Amino acid sequence: MHPHDAQSSLDDIRRLQGRTREQVVRQSFARPNVLLAALGLLVGLASIDLENPWRTVAFLLGFGLFVGVGIVHERRALVKREPAGVEWLFWVGLSAGLMLLFGIFRIAGWVLFGLQPQALLSQAAVAAAATAVAYVAVTPLIRRAFVAVVLRDAGRA
Repeated sequence: MHPHDAQSSLDDIRRLQGRTREQVVRQSFARPNVLLAALGLLVGLASIDLENPWRTVAFLLGFGLFVGVGIVHERRALVKREPAGVEWLFWVGLSAGLMLLFGIFRIAGWVLFGLQPQALLSQAAVAAAATAVAYVAVTPLIRRAFVAVVLRDAGRA
């Protein structure tokens, strides 16, 4: 084997790895998945102020949909690869950020609008709707951050 052939093979491997990473990023934030995840987030978070039997049902349905979208996405993905440690931190950070945003919106609903914790238009319902809308609105920024994380993992960023 000549050094030129070995270099050509390595270049092909790097090019295909780059395509794989691009496909992972493209698949991760498909609009239907984002909208369904936002719906699950809305239902799951809004259920916090409901009475107990309904709270459990709505919580399980909402967060079941939120997690189920991710599971179905991974099962149907054209490209399957194990996420690196930094990617896991990204997803955990995103989830923590959404919960923090929900808390801020809930407090804002109470302070600004005087919303009660137990009502049809409760603090959790308004905060959940605002969090779901914010999630959909910032998805392009989240996607850019995810691209940076994936490319950083590749050593190209």
